[in-house]
Amino acid sequence: MSEKTLRIIVGVAVLLVAAYALTAMVGGSTSADRDGTARTLVRALAGASKGLSLVRIVGPEPGDSVELVRGDDGTWTVNGRPADSAAVARLEEALEGARVGHLVATNPDNHKRLGVAADSTWRLELHRASRGDPVRLLVGNNGPSYPSAYVRLPDSDEVYVLLGNLVSAVRRPAAEWRDRIVVRVDTAAVRRVVVMRDEETYELQRDSARWVVGDAPADSVTVGDLLAELARLEAQAFVEDTVALGDGVTRSVVALGEAGDTLALVRIAPTEQSWTWRATAAGKAAAKGLGEDAFELSSWRVDRITPEKGKVAGGQ
Repeated sequence: MSEKTLRIIVGVAVLLVAAYALTAMVGGSTSADRDGTARTLVRALAGASKGLSLVRIVGPEPGDSVELVRGDDGTWTVNGRPADSAAVARLEEALEGARVGHLVATNPDNHKRLGVAADSTWRLELHRASRGDPVRLLVGNNGPSYPSAYVRLPDSDEVYVLLGNLVSAVRRPAAEWRDRIVVRVDTAAVRRVVVMRDEETYELQRDSARWVVGDAPADSVTVGDLLAELARLEAQAFVEDTVALGDGVTRSVVALGEAGDTLALVRIAPTEQSWTWRATAAGKAAAKGLGEDAFELSSWRVDRITPEKGKVAGGQ
């Protein structure tokens, strides 16, 4: 093959790639571009992730519905509780990357099969501070290619393929929108830790550069594990509504600052499963006036945050 022929082949390949990229950017098929509903979809999604102030997602089941609200400080809450910033970011990225593809159906008889029937689909409602009317969209099943979804406007029978990750970003249980980090503590500010485990209570104190239990040095690895949990305590799952642990509490941990102020308080009670405990924490939610979070902790995490006194004492 001559050098001239090779250059021609490479040039044609570059043109084909550029043409494909341009087609994807403008939203897929030319038939979609000519359709009024498709144009409405394109306009509705243009910049949909910019300036979001409120997002409502209503699923087919009562427990699937969420309301995401952006606070004045830029942080998000979901149904009044701290939201997972990563989940919100995935939604924003999915909206930013969404592209309207080809027309799939115009007959309402196909809505159920495609997952966009009004009585069994996921409803997405986007409110932007700079725009009066919200964007409303019905998000159905996964589309014919990955990643994509079947979507339609609430007042239209036309169903389109929407290219992007909108299904995975929207169709998720309400609990998965919550921030699982229920306690965050600056462990450098912790001066005392009071641990109650079963019927025994003991106290850890920071003495200069080391931790002690009474007059004995504490085990540095065990204390390090405890502080690591206090720095970023992650719930395994959340309990519906507020759960009063009552007299069932058998363990607790309190982290205190220089002035004796409470930096964290976690109260823990056993459940019927040996691998799961139930707890409440005066953490981020309590600091915002939302009350204590009720959640589940794995047993290995409970053991790290409330170690036996014998394991802590006698360290070097």
